[in-house]
Amino acid sequence: MARRVGIVAVVALLLAPLQMAVASADYALDEYLQHIADSLPEKTAEALKQIHGTPRRLLAARAYLRAGDTLDSRWSWTTNEIQSHARSPEYRALLAETDKVRARFESQNPGYTLYANTEARSLELQIVRFNTNPSVGRVAATLHRQALVEIAGASYASLDQAAAVGRFKQFLADWRPPAAAPLAAPGISRHGQLRAIDFQIMKGGAIVAATDTGTAERNWDAPGWTKKLQAAAQGSNFRGPLQSPYEPWHYEYDP
Repeated sequence: MARRVGIVAVVALLLAPLQMAVASADYALDEYLQHIADSLPEKTAEALKQIHGTPRRLLAARAYLRAGDTLDSRWSWTTNEIQSHARSPEYRALLAETDKVRARFESQNPGYTLYANTEARSLELQIVRFNTNPSVGRVAATLHRQALVEIAGASYASLDQAAAVGRFKQFLADWRPPAAAPLAAPGISRHGQLRAIDFQIMKGGAIVAATDTGTAERNWDAPGWTKKLQAAAQGSNFRGPLQSPYEPWHYEYDP
């Protein structure tokens, strides 16, 4: 037992410098994130604070940087703005357009119904989903690993703080994930201003094709629902489906 304890202690001593280095690198990333937050609009910086963990915050910050000057105009509506829009002619037009697509789909596919979510997705819900979605977590983890490699480069040590922050911002903006995250960063989802609608195929009250990226090919493409929904939406103000990430149920709405 004593020998085993001794081995564990030695291993711990050997790992300690590595653990300290990782902690130091994560601290540096958090410092860069703080500088990025300071450059963002107040409401965006506040949303960034509510995102859990450095990896997901990096992924969201990347999206905010890439949005650039469009960030403010794309920002999700507040509760009051959502309620006001629900009383507007534009919202009534959306509902009428959705009803036309639904009626066309159901006439072309007897026995099946088309459900459409016509409610704006609040910022709070976007944050919850971004914080808990496993696929978002995997993309964020990849970015995190590559960000650690980036700041470990010798060139960062020779730069002053402003130059280092600028270089890191450019790294984030230019970074391309191996596969697109299935959710937009909180605040800039098209669902936040009802400029996107998610459809589902139903039969007898049961969901046949749901909004699940893991089953898109099996439940949408293979049975033909992707093309059937496209046919129903043809000639409407809906454009889709979304290709990256691939979501055959997601249609953009252009009033």
